[in-house]
Amino acid sequence: MSHRSSTRIHTPARLLALMTALIMVLGACSPMLPTDGPVGTSAPDADRGFNYSTVPDSPQPDASREEIVDGFILAGAGPQDDYAVAREFMAPEAAREWRPDARTVVYTEDGFPNQFSGDNTRNVQLSVESIIDSSGIRTRLPERSTESLDFTLEQIEGQWRITDAPDGTMLPAGTLDQVFRPHTLYYFDPQLRYAVPDQRWFLNRPGISSAIVAGLLEGPAPYLEPAVVSAFPEGAELHRASVPVSEGTAAVDLAAEGVADAEPAERALMQEQLSLALGSLTSIEEVALTVEQRELEIPVEDDLPEEDRLDINASPQVESTQVGIVDGQLRRQNDQVTLSVGSLPDISDLDPQDPAVPNDADDDVFAFLDGDAEELYHLRPNREPDLVLEEENLTRPSMDNFGWTWVASESGGEAAVHAVAYDESLEPSRAEVSVDWLASRTITSLRIAQDGARAAMVLDDDGERGLYVAGVIRDSAGAPQGLGQPMRVQTSVELEEVRWQGPDALYVWASSEEEPMTPERVTLTGGNRVDPALLGLLNVSVGEGQDIIFAETVDVPFQNLATDAWVANEEIEIRDLAYPG
Repeated sequence: MSHRSSTRIHTPARLLALMTALIMVLGACSPMLPTDGPVGTSAPDADRGFNYSTVPDSPQPDASREEIVDGFILAGAGPQDDYAVAREFMAPEAAREWRPDARTVVYTEDGFPNQFSGDNTRNVQLSVESIIDSSGIRTRLPERSTESLDFTLEQIEGQWRITDAPDGTMLPAGTLDQVFRPHTLYYFDPQLRYAVPDQRWFLNRPGISSAIVAGLLEGPAPYLEPAVVSAFPEGAELHRASVPVSEGTAAVDLAAEGVADAEPAERALMQEQLSLALGSLTSIEEVALTVEQRELEIPVEDDLPEEDRLDINASPQVESTQVGIVDGQLRRQNDQVTLSVGSLPDISDLDPQDPAVPNDADDDVFAFLDGDAEELYHLRPNREPDLVLEEENLTRPSMDNFGWTWVASESGGEAAVHAVAYDESLEPSRAEVSVDWLASRTITSLRIAQDGARAAMVLDDDGERGLYVAGVIRDSAGAPQGLGQPMRVQTSVELEEVRWQGPDALYVWASSEEEPMTPERVTLTGGNRVDPALLGLLNVSVGEGQDIIFAETVDVPFQNLATDAWVANEEIEIRDLAYPG
């Protein structure tokens, strides 16, 4: 069992002074569901009335050792009655001790290459696509990953049965969506401005509300750990293991330790976090929070001091007005209308490219790169451009909601991440962002989510590119400190650039002046969509929460109205478009 440590979250006013030292370490230990009785029996049927699309076969009389192991693996697609069919392939003691909820190995190929040793132990090699742990965290593995599993068998009353099997289940990738369902948990950025989504996979069976709450209490996924906080303190757990739902109300009963003495604002934040996590279940309309069967009073928002009232955005989105370049000058694009930005100096001699703008309408700072992508400038009305960074091979700037402009660079094989902001005297302040895992990799694209807690990146590792998401580590004032360990996200197209399209969605593509290139919409739960290829693709403008996508090609601009089709729009004269962010 691993343990997580965290500093208990305080009211918003007090929290800001404590966040510098806040670290949450994810741990997960999930209780085994005990099963008594001989081979083929299980706990009472808790699945009555629940529809399953996969019903595995029981063992056949006189089945061979190979057939018993194959049948057991295939029965991992049947969670009915706590995997009753899978336990039929096991000896009684092994069936009682086996923990199917420990993890799920998602494999990609039919047939299980194997080899038996003299003691009736069968070794099975699986081609593994991903692994889902007991908290519902899905980890995608590199292509061609394999795992070796051992099964020991004995004859019991003349029938082969498994006496020793690894904890967890095995599941073919093609049936994942039939057995599991993606759900989103939520944590918070340290400044309590945004709810940060944490995508999980839970078994699609009765009791899923209990699994969601248990996963929430165990803490965030590893890639989010250093970037977010939870309303629940270390060691918080359910007092009653189940979370029953009656007439639209989910009853969450917590153990008293660390919760019973929570301050009013803390209790309000707990309620908010639970409501967000359980809101994906259509059967739940509200959450009733108790502590060891005693009502936990949740304060009305108006009864809290103004500095402790919650103002958390769970679905941030950018403005629809974009920024681009016309004749060497920055311009705004509002629908079909190109707008000049008053009082900006002439920057045509810098050959500007890759402009960026923050989502805050009151913040009149812009960012752009020079024509060689070696200088990062900030631009304000009635002020000459500020050269705020000089590095080689700069990526397109990304401007976050905390006042920082982010870029990555690469020089002499050394990659780095930089963030720049203005101090109170309007002088640029630069932060070197610690990324200890970058090593020999380079970053071709870096984008900060609107919640400020996550960075999406295209990483190039000796010519092999992948899409990753990492937590953004900040100090108590919101200044960037580093990026946490990244999580790889599955893609199927060539990669060069990435943009956030929604809280759990990304858009990726590679550019080419001569070849047709295929963009792809990628979700953090794996539901990807490939859009039609575009010949001579140069740039794509995608905004978090915005439906319309703009693409720039060598010959003509296009827009995609979320209909899976590109429509040419020759009236658009502005180039290098970018939504805020």
